[in-house]
Amino acid sequence: MKDYIQFKAGPKILSLIRDEGLDPARIGVLAGPAGGPKWFVSVGFDRMLMESRLLERKGSRVLLAGSSAGAWRCLAMACKNAPDAYEKLRIAYSRNVFTAADTPASLSEALRGNVDAFLSDVDIEHILAHPVYDVAVHTVRAKGPAASEKSRIQGPALLVAAGLNAITSRAMDLFFQRVAFFSGPKVPNFAASFNGCAVRLDRKNLRRAALATGSLPYIIKGVENISGAPLGVYRDGGLIDYQLNQDYCPGADKITLFFHYQERIVPGWFDKHVKWRNPPSGSLDRVLQVYPGADFVELLPDHRLPDRQDFTTFVNDPMERIRRWDRVSELSDILGREFLESVESGQIKNLVKPL
Repeated sequence: MKDYIQFKAGPKILSLIRDEGLDPARIGVLAGPAGGPKWFVSVGFDRMLMESRLLERKGSRVLLAGSSAGAWRCLAMACKNAPDAYEKLRIAYSRNVFTAADTPASLSEALRGNVDAFLSDVDIEHILAHPVYDVAVHTVRAKGPAASEKSRIQGPALLVAAGLNAITSRAMDLFFQRVAFFSGPKVPNFAASFNGCAVRLDRKNLRRAALATGSLPYIIKGVENISGAPLGVYRDGGLIDYQLNQDYCPGADKITLFFHYQERIVPGWFDKHVKWRNPPSGSLDRVLQVYPGADFVELLPDHRLPDRQDFTTFVNDPMERIRRWDRVSELSDILGREFLESVESGQIKNLVKPL
């Protein structure tokens, strides 16, 4: 049997899944990690969710939460015509072409184009009044020197933040405030207790929150003074909530479904090289992690996931980069099929491992 897909479950749901399988009615959250173009490996999984309507159950709300590309996936899946919006996002993102002449301002405009490509006014209205989905978009409000758009000021601030973060993740509070923009009838349970600020999404701020969540520091210009939120400069939510850094689960009878592009779960962006840093205690208790197996990765171009560095590697041949990313999106349908078959057949009971 090919190792195309892997399942891991947190300690509070492992026995449940091994005994009963996965009941889609138990899924209360879909969490989307940041990670640049690695999200193309998620395309087939997301298509499966949209086509099967696996999460859309009358009388039950599901939270779609994420940062950066993970947040864009969530927003696209909550649009009126979700498959169409999602494909527009995929095309817009993959067709970006950057050169050494680009600046943070020009990159910000390109990012704005990506957001505008899939988020129409009609879609925004639909997201805000969605019959099933609530959305949470993670951003951060930069503090002090980290809020500066001058590279000679922001750069050293980020270096200091990275150094202090290696000692303690609490140091991030000196540089960034977590701000989660949300839709739905009430504040999500995770936002009621986290160290940060929760702001309701509306017609005025949804696009700007979507732009902010993908605005990488130093590389892309921040988003200033988002309506309804504290004054300041907003940047990529992945700085604090990179892959999974929250206990999203809304109740003891619910599960957080987390499709990831790799096995390791990195809490914050600066933790990528802090190998001993794990998500906070208890945050993975009710998480079902799904990620590509080794045999699937072997199918990909160069046997690896897409990476932001591809913009540089293929700077003189962007069509080759686009071809590779399209191929990853196409192959990712395998993961969607494998997941659905494992759930519907009950085989997931035999495949799931401890998280």
